Amino acid sequence: MATDLLAKEQLNKYESGRSKRSAIFDSDWQTISQYFLPQESDINVTKTEGVTGWTDRIFDTTAILAAQTMAAGQRNWLTPSSEPWAQFEPPMPMRQEGDDAAIWLGRASDITMQELARSNFYSVVNIGYLHVGIFGTDCIFCEEGKTTSLNFRNTKVGTYTIEENDEGIVDTVRREFKLTGRQAIQMFGEENLPEKMQQALKGGKGMDRDFKFVHAVFPREDSSRLPERQDGANKPIASVYISMDFSQCVSVGGYDEMPYLVSRFSKWGTDSPWGYSPAYLALPDVRQINYITQYTDALAELKAYPRILVPSNLDGDVDLRAGGVTTWDINEPNGRPAEWATIGDYKMGMELIANKKEMINEAFFVPMFKMLGSDPLIDKKMTAYEISQRLAEKLEQFTPVFDRRVTEFLNPLLRRVFGILYRQGKFGQAPESLLVQSGINTKGLALPEITITSRISLALKALQNRGTEQAVQFLQPIMQFKPEVADNFDLDKMMRNYAMNSGMNADLFRDERSVAAIRQQRMKLQQQQQALQAAEQLGKAGKGLGGSPDFVQDAAKNAMQQ
Repeated sequence: MATDLLAKEQLNKYESGRSKRSAIFDSDWQTISQYFLPQESDINVTKTEGVTGWTDRIFDTTAILAAQTMAAGQRNWLTPSSEPWAQFEPPMPMRQEGDDAAIWLGRASDITMQELARSNFYSVVNIGYLHVGIFGTDCIFCEEGKTTSLNFRNTKVGTYTIEENDEGIVDTVRREFKLTGRQAIQMFGEENLPEKMQQALKGGKGMDRDFKFVHAVFPREDSSRLPERQDGANKPIASVYISMDFSQCVSVGGYDEMPYLVSRFSKWGTDSPWGYSPAYLALPDVRQINYITQYTDALAELKAYPRILVPSNLDGDVDLRAGGVTTWDINEPNGRPAEWATIGDYKMGMELIANKKEMINEAFFVPMFKMLGSDPLIDKKMTAYEISQRLAEKLEQFTPVFDRRVTEFLNPLLRRVFGILYRQGKFGQAPESLLVQSGINTKGLALPEITITSRISLALKALQNRGTEQAVQFLQPIMQFKPEVADNFDLDKMMRNYAMNSGMNADLFRDERSVAAIRQQRMKLQQQQQALQAAEQLGKAGKGLGGSPDFVQDAAKNAMQQ
């Protein structure tokens, strides 16, 4: 009875959220998809397989290619499969010299990258980058795999609803999907299906019939769970699968982390939880470029094959082939074939198209990603410095997008993946230094800090180095006659930040205590050398007086023994 009430409650919330979403966004997403992602342009319409109806509006592919370029750019520069792009580090209070926590988390970072590569993550995330760039919102489901440690699934736009908490973080997702009878039995077990559904599948009947389900994932109130227990019903994130056809729960469980990774490109200026994308910005230009291209192509075809006015006496005798000969009576000036209504400025049309293409590409950061992937020496028109300056300008514009990618997607993704792999025992036993009190008699693992080390992250950090370089170049001539001006800067911190922003491995740095010890030892040696030199000079000066006084020799010995 309780599960029936839960099913009705969650279905009502899903229907309410779906009504709000479809009234505002579904029609916009349908329009946008027809120009940017035609293969998914069935959001609020039903289409059959085949080209007809899917690409009818496409006369220019600039928008499609721009969206693909930005998606591939983020895939290759933010989460590249060919190199590590993130690492786990101990929480700041737990970072100690020689701490085994750093070693254990370093190994966990390597294993995480390996498991992501073994899974379907990189194929799924590429579609996710497409969705967030086109629709403004993306949703990826992360779960434990059956054949691999991790499994990821894209969630199609228009099939789910989202809700934010008081901090603006999406913490609730309700997703609608279909399963055949056979798939439902495999996923939930026949005994957990509604009784009427079991009857419909009895004896193997209806195995190919589609059934609708809703997966509701939302935070569980602390009052409704026992944190000491680790079963699904007491997890902090509730997971409820509901049969829409029979309004009944088929599975009630939970997760330790949010399994749905919802990210937005940017947000609307309203209270809506849905995202705003470059496609919204570029849509007027995309419509115009397709319109202009359609008629420019028609004009080009008309120029190549012009309309002909044919006198009635030459009907059927005009040869339009290359080198063709048509005979007409010279005594009748108006009796020869002539072009008709072929005037049009093809060049102006092409200029308009080029302008629209540039604006669309700018909206999707295409110039930036092309510059990131190019060799400065290839472009002979600009120096490497000029290219770096232009790239810096583009990167600065991309910084807000990168920050949201990190906070809304990469960090939740890595926390979820870390939790799954840790519970599977992939990382081995955690060191005692990473365990914290989580209950009266239990200890839990402290969540590690996440550092993004991808190439685009390093490129953004390198912008800080540009300011350091300019400051040092400005100070060099001043320090020659006023060296104390360097006291305004923490040169040690400056050099460490410069090296890290340049991509230098943090393992190559000495910790600050080791640096202090080295400097102390160096100072001690210098003091000993200075004392020895002073003693020698006093000895030479005192030879004529019977040698250095005893108190001078004793002081030199003490200095050398320190």
